[in-house]
Amino acid sequence: MPPAAEQGRTYPLARPRSLAHHVSRFPRTSLDRLLRTIPGFPDPQRELEQYPTPPFAALQLLEHAWQAGGLAGSVADLGCGTGRLALGAAFLGAKVVGVELDSGALEVARQAATGAELEVEWRCEPVENWVQRVDTIIMNPPWGAQRPGADRPFLQAALATAGSVWSLQPAVSDRFLRRYVEQLGGAVAGAWPVDLKLERTMPHHTRERKTVEGTLYHLHPVGAR
Repeated sequence: MPPAAEQGRTYPLARPRSLAHHVSRFPRTSLDRLLRTIPGFPDPQRELEQYPTPPFAALQLLEHAWQAGGLAGSVADLGCGTGRLALGAAFLGAKVVGVELDSGALEVARQAATGAELEVEWRCEPVENWVQRVDTIIMNPPWGAQRPGADRPFLQAALATAGSVWSLQPAVSDRFLRRYVEQLGGAVAGAWPVDLKLERTMPHHTRERKTVEGTLYHLHPVGAR
């Protein structure tokens, strides 16, 4: 939990440079280049499952959301970490809020936004505090490897405040995910396999690289379009 002075803090906006929303074709090459420049966690915490979203997985999520028109309005990245998804969405023309509990990770995100000349509003607060309505939520929440059910507050907040949700989840949890989303009054509109290639970032990791099978889900509350 961040210090009381950090919680709810809103960081200054960086300068906007995005031109992607002015073009009709998805700017895959330039977006991929941007995503690869964004640093990982400076001090990754195992208990918070702070694994950076791999650039290729982030690119897939953003491309699907962009093609569906989900990045044309207001967007929130819940558990944004160092800002890879949030900055990608801002590059594509969305009005973005990035929400993150770790103030150190959020400072990395803020610096990355400044360097890329992209405009994002950064908020240092737990996801349980998120109540703002937005058009779309994008996220790669904790998968529950260290804390079972760690993704539940993210799914709850997302389906309660957005008309469309794009979330990366573990492939092995497909049955649970679908059942839980239904319990929350939501529905799965689409699902696509995504391989997440993770680098060794923590002392307990025994391999330099590991590929984890994930699924990109498009979710929405029942009745939303």
